[in-house]
Amino acid sequence: MSRSYAMTALDEQAELPRLELQARVASELEEALVARAPIAPSDTVVDVGCGPGFFTGTLASLVPDGWVFGVDIDEGLLEQARVGVDHPRSVFIQGSADELPLPGEVADLVYARFLLQHVPDPTGVLVEMKRVARPGGRVMTLDTDDGAIVVHPEPVGLRKLLSASQTAQRRLGGDRHAGRKLRSWYAEAGFGRASVELVPFTSEMVGIEAWVELVLGFKAQIITPDLMSPDAIARTLASCRGLAGVEGAFAQTLAYFGDGNA
Repeated sequence: MSRSYAMTALDEQAELPRLELQARVASELEEALVARAPIAPSDTVVDVGCGPGFFTGTLASLVPDGWVFGVDIDEGLLEQARVGVDHPRSVFIQGSADELPLPGEVADLVYARFLLQHVPDPTGVLVEMKRVARPGGRVMTLDTDDGAIVVHPEPVGLRKLLSASQTAQRRLGGDRHAGRKLRSWYAEAGFGRASVELVPFTSEMVGIEAWVELVLGFKAQIITPDLMSPDAIARTLASCRGLAGVEGAFAQTLAYFGDGNA
């Protein structure tokens, strides 16, 4: 399956720290959302698109007596996850999200964070997640939507950067407006009961510079020169980071948390 996220196409020296920061910043909030399942210590969880396992470790801490399966297409990232996740029953498997290398009805919780925006068939991925969940198990997702991005005062070039990244990701088979479609994707995947909750993420929570890195860092990496020049991207990011010294500056986006019963 094609996808709009591939570590081999990115600057790994910049992207891995961004992913780690993302997991660290969101960990407490995500753990509280996921724990609504609820999860028993002996349950089985599956982390779809687990990457280097930065959040898989948090999931593992919820099931100390259970099993943790991480699935990702990138074997290099899986190797990092195998080293970094300290759990006696953690298994990391190379595979595609639309053909999960797991039998049906094995998991109490199947989770995917910031994955559906990167795949050409989000509904198909949700169908697969539902397949590997036990009856009554939970299928949870976290994603974003560029329509929720607001920065004040707005730096010159920000609108162009956002538009360019949306086009770039669409060319790669992804969708930067995933959040607003999450509920419909669940419905199309056959979830009779599902909900979507909006979770704010603001510069008040992490500071302007960290917000810029987390929200705009990936976007800047996938934009091709025909959409926006590297110099223009660098100037725009510098202007955004410079808001850290502006009294009253504010930036926000939203995370979209989906929750459905298998």
